[in-house]
Amino acid sequence: MVGEGNSMSTPESVGRYAGKRIGVLMGGMSSEREISLRSGANIHRALGSLGLESILIDVGRDIARRLSDEKIDIAFLALHGRFGEDGCIQGLLELMGIPYTGSGVLGSSIGMNKLVTKKILRDSDIPVPDTILFRDHGDEETIRKIKSSIGFPVIVKPNGEGSSVGVELVGSSDELRDRLPGYRKQFPDFFAEQYVNGREITVGLLPGEEDVEVLPILELRPKNAFYDFEAKYTQGKTDFLCPAPIAKHREAKIRDYVKSAYRELHLSGVARIDAMLDQDENPWFLEVNTLPGMTDTSDIPAMAKAAGVSMEEVVLRILDDAKAR
Repeated sequence: MVGEGNSMSTPESVGRYAGKRIGVLMGGMSSEREISLRSGANIHRALGSLGLESILIDVGRDIARRLSDEKIDIAFLALHGRFGEDGCIQGLLELMGIPYTGSGVLGSSIGMNKLVTKKILRDSDIPVPDTILFRDHGDEETIRKIKSSIGFPVIVKPNGEGSSVGVELVGSSDELRDRLPGYRKQFPDFFAEQYVNGREITVGLLPGEEDVEVLPILELRPKNAFYDFEAKYTQGKTDFLCPAPIAKHREAKIRDYVKSAYRELHLSGVARIDAMLDQDENPWFLEVNTLPGMTDTSDIPAMAKAAGVSMEEVVLRILDDAKAR
């Protein structure tokens, strides 16, 4: 049932993993490697607190051999970004017959592609900001289109990165023109997104006994111009309000939207959906995180704590939802 609380873990719920070897897959080869290492370490500690056997595995190109050599029974995914959050590792685990946490190949690959995610959300009547793709036209024509349709300032984003990697706020056409050559070298597939001037929120979802549970909504008040990579992962760079001060009828609508998004995007396990509230408190959904961070400064542990759910309980509920597909 979707709600604010949960049932605490019991000896029986932990006991089902007696004799199971849990591999915490972390690190990887993406730009989010360092964050993933921190997430994996936190998950490993929580599993240890539950009395469960787990081993940390830093994912490289030899991962299939490592999984076989370590005789892993269940893979707990703490990977972020390319090769870990985009369906690649999920497909390998399915081929090897190893149950794993989080979304499957389809949900993972959809969630990693911001443009596909936006299209599905839009087609599901979930509000998203307008976007303009740079690959559709020449730069000058694209800049003119941005100026005439969505205007400046504008957010520029890579299509296939997470954790705010490469997300930039650009104030004018001249500034955008200057940044494009270097930006394109780093992120060949990118787009411009309509800037929503308002409050940043994020909504976490955890597996529940009967249905996904929507956690208390978290508002992020960054001290930078917006919630960029530095604000996200540097202590003291962002103030957090949880639960966010949102009118009850707006909150109910946001919860309905995120539950619908969870279904339409084929997600499972833990997930986090980011959004902006405009000046009238209307939500505009930005992207989905299918393997959200589990570091000391991450949003899911903070939202879970506000709901009375410990880190150990978060980890156990994610583990309970692990599937062999």
